[in-house]
Amino acid sequence: MAARIYNERFQPQQPKNHVAFYRIKQKFLKYGTIYPKRERKCTITTDNNRINILAQVAFDPHLSTRQMARESGLSRSSIMKMLHQDKFHPYHVSLHQELHGDDFRNRIDFCQRMLQHIQRDPLFTKKVLFSDEATFKNTGNVNKHNLHYWADENPHWMRAVPHQYPWSLNVWCEIVGDHVIGPHFFDGSLTGNI
Repeated sequence: MAARIYNERFQPQQPKNHVAFYRIKQKFLKYGTIYPKRERKCTITTDNNRINILAQVAFDPHLSTRQMARESGLSRSSIMKMLHQDKFHPYHVSLHQELHGDDFRNRIDFCQRMLQHIQRDPLFTKKVLFSDEATFKNTGNVNKHNLHYWADENPHWMRAVPHQYPWSLNVWCEIVGDHVIGPHFFDGSLTGNI
């Protein structure tokens, strides 16, 4: 019946018979489509492409997959697949305050003095007032998501950021034993008269 309706409506040069429609039905039931099965394209994650991507990462581990795709002509998903197959991950930067001069030595000296005090008095840290301040600038924050380092092991990558310059909003807080005092907010410098 389908063959008769098709031949009446479309009037093909070579009329279809019931066998052609039976094959179409079987193909649909088997593959879920009547369209020809697409041949799978040859993979582009070849050894040559993989070597080129790994060379790009070795030369500049800060490249994004978008930059690698633009330079190599490969898709981002293929690049991600190759990097993950070789156990590479995009590690993100850890920001810390930049240290200068005697800062390292001063930290070690402080730790040694604290250990000596704690050996003499185990409750020493409960009697010490620890305070700190932070300056929030209106210049914005670093978007660490866009800073990455491709590597097969975590490089513990850090980037030094400049010292805080108190020209915006300052926050001060202290800890004594188990108690937190603050936070307190100040305009202007914390080293000047408040």
